[in-house]
Amino acid sequence: MTIIPPPATQTVVIQFEGICVNFRRTDFPFLPAAHRIVLINASTITDVWGNIISPHLAGFSVGADPAVPTTPLTGSVVQIANPVQTGVVYDPSYHLLPSLCLLTPGLGGPSMAVLTGHNPELVSCYFDINNGVISSVGSTLNAAMTVVTVQTTGDPLYQLTPFATVLSSSPILEVEPQPATNQMFFSNEETNISEASDDDFLLSYLVLSQPPLTTPNLPEGTSNGSAKNRKSEIAKLFGIVALTEVGCSNSAYP
Repeated sequence: MTIIPPPATQTVVIQFEGICVNFRRTDFPFLPAAHRIVLINASTITDVWGNIISPHLAGFSVGADPAVPTTPLTGSVVQIANPVQTGVVYDPSYHLLPSLCLLTPGLGGPSMAVLTGHNPELVSCYFDINNGVISSVGSTLNAAMTVVTVQTTGDPLYQLTPFATVLSSSPILEVEPQPATNQMFFSNEETNISEASDDDFLLSYLVLSQPPLTTPNLPEGTSNGSAKNRKSEIAKLFGIVALTEVGCSNSAYP
């Protein structure tokens, strides 16, 4: 009798860049996952609290090079399809992500339409996590980025499920898992990196049900970051030196 060994355990590392806000089910028990990262739809927003910014587009790429063209995200839930059942573990570095409530005390609660509404006009992507280690790292351009490390049973697979349309009564079609390789990059930022602004971070506050009347505060940025990402690699490719990325830091609520 031939004994077939179980698939070898692999690891996928997912890095998030730009306007991505972290939420934990320990803070919001109604969330469908232990941890949800929200990439808002900022594709038509050019003014935040009177500050002019460039529209931001969400997308992702698979593989070791973060500078390759991204696949657009226009309203979907993404998750790793074959995780080892470890539960979610928070590395101490996770708490180095800018906290919206610490940056701007007195904020109201998040918008339920943004957090769980599956509305593509408000949200480009939910990345849901039930297993893995969640940490943060600084980029070479001083942005704070979320990093999710997931062990998988066999080669890593991801599943992207589009939001259901409002008028449809039929169930969402089952989407086949796709190869994730060992690295994935998610971004929500301006298409032209030369238009980056510290004020881009203000988009993060649009997850709130009632954004503050006055301009909320910005993070100071990380220091001595060494992680490469989409923006730093494109800047290197085109020789762009004077570039800030603090405005495209990830954040956490609360």
